[in-house]
Amino acid sequence: MNRKSVTIRPWYAGRSLPEDGVVSIFDADPSSGVCYDQSDAAGAEGDVADTVRGLYGKMDTLKRTPDEFRTWTEEDGYQTFCEALLDFAPAEIKLRVQVLQQLGSFKFRATAGPDEKKKLIAAVFAEKEENEDPNIVMSSRSRRLAQIWNPPEDSLLDYIISRPAQAGRVLSDRLNPTNTEPLQVVGHPFENVRSAELQPVKNARVIAFERDGKIHVITGVHKTLENWDADSEAAGGVEQVTLFDALLLHELVEFVMHEQHPDLTPVCSHIVASTFERYLKADLLSVAVEDFFFDWPPLSEVEETERLEEELQQELRDAEALFAEEEAPNDLDEDDGDLPFDDVRTPKKKAVVKKKKVVKKKKVVRKKP
Repeated sequence: MNRKSVTIRPWYAGRSLPEDGVVSIFDADPSSGVCYDQSDAAGAEGDVADTVRGLYGKMDTLKRTPDEFRTWTEEDGYQTFCEALLDFAPAEIKLRVQVLQQLGSFKFRATAGPDEKKKLIAAVFAEKEENEDPNIVMSSRSRRLAQIWNPPEDSLLDYIISRPAQAGRVLSDRLNPTNTEPLQVVGHPFENVRSAELQPVKNARVIAFERDGKIHVITGVHKTLENWDADSEAAGGVEQVTLFDALLLHELVEFVMHEQHPDLTPVCSHIVASTFERYLKADLLSVAVEDFFFDWPPLSEVEETERLEEELQQELRDAEALFAEEEAPNDLDEDDGDLPFDDVRTPKKKAVVKKKKVVKKKKVVRKKP
């Protein structure tokens, strides 16, 4: 977990933080380009730039009228945070405690001894009991967490858990067009990149990451997320926010967390950002991303050409094999004495017509008496 060499804060679907090599694939993309630049927000063009500019207005609305977004209680916040913690923090309780210590502080009774503290912490991560209602397992665990731990007051995580309106204020301030602090969005179409080279990205389920004030994103995911948004039954969550909005806001939260706490580990930032993402869209983004990776990456133009050439060569091989089966055997000339040939014909014999022998009858003359 303490991978200090890691400087990226990625969106990813698995439990493990992606390896550094995944990011090097993004860096090698020859078709990447800046889609949005905070220093020239008005001059940026394209769908991504329009989306980022729209996020400023949406976060400003969240700041002013949070109830229009979602009815959200502190209990909802703790439960969502607890779910993200269990999904992305290491499975060992000791490592989960380290994450909680980085993101907040424990608040035990003054008289609580070491054994009691361990017992209270273990109860937060306890497995479902045999007769326990599965519908209340997570809510009961999150209540136990709220009793012994809390994030720092007025921190971004505190706002997300208990006061989303203030989270909207922080994010809208960062997206304000008058804010000239560095922030860019870099798009990665991965045009003409061999699909085999992109397999590590697919395996890690990375569609975006933030590094050095730049949010990198696979541009192809935009269309898939739009299709999911168009499905009214699947849209869910905060209607004013699209799934692509939620993805960019996830990375923006990680960026702000890094600005405020430079030493915070990427896993911790990811948990905080995932809590806000789920406030907006529950876990729908993760489901939609699985759909995206179902047929991504596509074959590059070179691979398409190679595939067509291979198909053509295979057709030629099949045709040659079929032609070979129809050819005469090589030993056909060795014993051809009794075989007729088309160009040698036996001449027809002239028919002999026998003449009929004509027998002349003698004329008998009778004498007169």
